[in-house]
Amino acid sequence: MDKLSLKLEPRTITGKKVKNLRKTGLVPASICGKGVQSESFQLDAREFGLVYRRVGRSGLIDLQLPSGTQSAFVRQVQRHPVSQQFLHVDFRIVDLRTEIVADVPVVMVGENELVARGEGVLSIGHPTLHVRALPADLPQQIEVDISQITDFTTVIHVRDLNLGDKVQVLTAEDDNVVTVTPSRMDVEEAAITEQEQLGEPELAGDDATTAETDDDQTAS
Repeated sequence: MDKLSLKLEPRTITGKKVKNLRKTGLVPASICGKGVQSESFQLDAREFGLVYRRVGRSGLIDLQLPSGTQSAFVRQVQRHPVSQQFLHVDFRIVDLRTEIVADVPVVMVGENELVARGEGVLSIGHPTLHVRALPADLPQQIEVDISQITDFTTVIHVRDLNLGDKVQVLTAEDDNVVTVTPSRMDVEEAAITEQEQLGEPELAGDDATTAETDDDQTAS
């Protein structure tokens, strides 16, 4: 995917007056990074929403600043807890020649037959993976094909993922990424079936002796 861009303009409104800025469809923003002077900016809320929906926090963005274009990642997004309106955005300026460490989201792809039949549920061990790579090589997401899980003993580990030579996974290679566990309904049905196969429990110990004695008394 081609790198997307956003235009940031200098922001002079601060404090409580920022609320009025948001009413005009703008979002307050700031930039940070090694050797980068922290500055206050503003950008169009709708444009940011469209870009953020596509790149998330692990996709490179070209920021068009008054001083020139800089490559950056979305570092943090603050939203209103009810309306989900963007309240503030932090961007992290990066050097394309220097490796960075980031958490990349894990996305499940494909269809799992056990889940489709209602026999199992996905159990995700890592919603994100810790990786190191050059900014341009950092994947936006890591796709895991769940169709290859054909039974409840199959586990996809970190070591099973192939991200190529340009991405180093820092998460422990023996950690579970995803597996399928039996659904609660399936487990309950199996327990009921097992109980039916066992039938009524046999008497043992003193109870068994008492039963035999009662039978003997009846016979006499």
